[in-house]
Amino acid sequence: MTKHDTWVKLKPGNPYESILKLFPGGRIPVRDPFPMERVKTTDGEQLALWIIDLERLSSIQSSAIAKLIAHSSGADAIEVAVGVGGFAMKHEWVDSMECGDEGIQRQKELADFFETAPQPPSARAYTEFYNSQRDRWIEGDEVPPPINSIEDVDPRLRTPELEQHFKMREVETAIVNGNYSVLDVLTGRAMVDSLNIIDPENSYSLVGYDDEFDEDEIYE
Repeated sequence: MTKHDTWVKLKPGNPYESILKLFPGGRIPVRDPFPMERVKTTDGEQLALWIIDLERLSSIQSSAIAKLIAHSSGADAIEVAVGVGGFAMKHEWVDSMECGDEGIQRQKELADFFETAPQPPSARAYTEFYNSQRDRWIEGDEVPPPINSIEDVDPRLRTPELEQHFKMREVETAIVNGNYSVLDVLTGRAMVDSLNIIDPENSYSLVGYDDEFDEDEIYE
């Protein structure tokens, strides 16, 4: 089984608000980079579900979720944790998602599926896609191609937020490799130098920065 790398944040008023303090940044680890599971209610309504990744939950987090679901369903917490084999969340509660290499690759595969499958996708087509995802990414050991820059991301998946993420990653790498002093980092000089390195088509500078400033003066 691969190490999954997708997290979601939930909308205000979600059923998990009382335990979100147990999750750093309110980020809940999930198994898939999209709501892969589909279930029908007794009323015939089809629900899209996200599956919480048990492998990345601490025992405290897992116990809190089990107790929360058990309380709302009238079941025993142990029964919920063992019987279901995982925890599911309705898609309607998810506000945002972030992921790594695996998540980006699987989103590309989802985009490919929607482009090549009959429209709307038939149940058979989705079942084949679902089984492939489960065999390769959940039960198998598929390894995603490395994503080192925005150029490695399928154009269909690129967003301004993702482009900003990769730019900041490049800035952080440039700062680490630049041997800057703590003062350089605090004053923003390291950031400006790094931006000029990774984005040479634009010119960055510190507003109001005095080139004659001697950093030793700060200690006088």
